Amino acid sequence: MTTFMTRHTFGELSLLRDRLIRDGYGVPAGDCAGVAGLFVPWSGAQLASRGGIYWVGAGTEGDYGAAGDQGFEACHERAAHLCDRGQHGSAHTPTWMFLDGLTRGLLGGAYDTTAARWGWSNLLKIGWSAGRPEEWPSALVERQQQACALALREELACLRDTLVFVASLDDFGILGEALGGVPAWHGRDEATGLWWYRDEASGNLVVHGCDPAAARRGQFAEAALDRTLMLAGNLLTRRD
Repeated sequence: MTTFMTRHTFGELSLLRDRLIRDGYGVPAGDCAGVAGLFVPWSGAQLASRGGIYWVGAGTEGDYGAAGDQGFEACHERAAHLCDRGQHGSAHTPTWMFLDGLTRGLLGGAYDTTAARWGWSNLLKIGWSAGRPEEWPSALVERQQQACALALREELACLRDTLVFVASLDDFGILGEALGGVPAWHGRDEATGLWWYRDEASGNLVVHGCDPAAARRGQFAEAALDRTLMLAGNLLTRRD
């Protein structure tokens, strides 16, 4: 399995999820929303060694296997099932279309043919089974902020010369902490809704924008994609 999350970090998040459930948030049942399955990020086998793209969304969708096995391998498999098994039913959605545009522009092929050089993560590792992350119970978000920031920092430390695309305008108090403090962002580019900066130590380019679905509704998804590709072409060191 390929992931930048350590078992120690997973264990801390697993304990936190268990505490949330014991404290009354519960698990999804019938029409009642609840705590989703624990998210473990996935990374392509060549991403750490060759660089590429690391996609960071906001949170999981639906119950995300809440009723299934919550062990490390099983949780990793849920993300891997989307990422490294070829084309899938979500390929037509704004998020996957945007990622596909990035892989075609930077890695030379569709997302399903370049999976070895990209990865998939979330800011929030413990989701809620209903609504958008901005609508989730505030305590569910607040109680995981520190653990999620540490987890994302651990993930980013494995990357070099990589485009890190954070696809959520609300970073839920996680991104700045994961980056070791709020960096000197360039932007915001009003036409595309993007901020960006290049970390000199790692060579990573961090681009912070909004969810592709929101960008599509605002009719600037294509502009955001083009701008991201231009920034990556100008600021990333290629290791092909």
